[in-house]
Amino acid sequence: MAIQDNSDRPTGNTRNQRRRLIILGGLLLIAIIIVLLFTSEKTRDLRERLISPIELLPLPGIPEVYDIQGYPAASERVFSRFLKQNANQALFDKLKNFLQINRVDQVVSPFELLRQGSDWRDLDEPPFAIPPVENWGSMIYTLRVLQREIVPRIGPVTVVSGWRTTSYNSKAGGSKGSKHLRFCGLDVVPQNKFTREQLVPVLRDIHKHKGKEWNMGLGIYKGIRFHVDTCGYRRW
Repeated sequence: MAIQDNSDRPTGNTRNQRRRLIILGGLLLIAIIIVLLFTSEKTRDLRERLISPIELLPLPGIPEVYDIQGYPAASERVFSRFLKQNANQALFDKLKNFLQINRVDQVVSPFELLRQGSDWRDLDEPPFAIPPVENWGSMIYTLRVLQREIVPRIGPVTVVSGWRTTSYNSKAGGSKGSKHLRFCGLDVVPQNKFTREQLVPVLRDIHKHKGKEWNMGLGIYKGIRFHVDTCGYRRW
């Protein structure tokens, strides 16, 4: 009688081990897929936050208004709410990209350029506004003046008034030819401590030696607030 050789046939234990391996492999594959999906979601969320760094700020701990050398200025907390209105976030992202391309995005915080002024509450006007795209180019040279001529002499500055709408400018009593309406003028205050007596001679010296080259307008107000633009050589 022929004797069958069953040595190549899987035993019950071998089949059970294979099933367990298959099940474990399936569970491992599912776990890997879940991790990848979770990681992808986190990566996308991080990328969005990097595009809009304002969202990374600890907003609950930031006041609504800063006191900047005696001038009230709406803070990032207020600006974060402004970004959620209409298409403001998309426009602001484009503006930041435009400033970055022209290498002036680090001169001041970009959101400061959209502060309308210090008296928005008294005027019942929004504290922030975004200028039309066609006006963006005017700001490049003004930021370069700050970057190359003013900041090296007096240190970093904070913008308390940048772009203004016609409504805001009218209520504030601004000139109809105000350079703020063209997104060319900025009212700023130095972050370093200066007396008016210390600051004014430095600003006048900059204007005297570099003003014509930049077509620079310089206005010095009470205290240490001053105006700078590059839309007409003059001083007041």
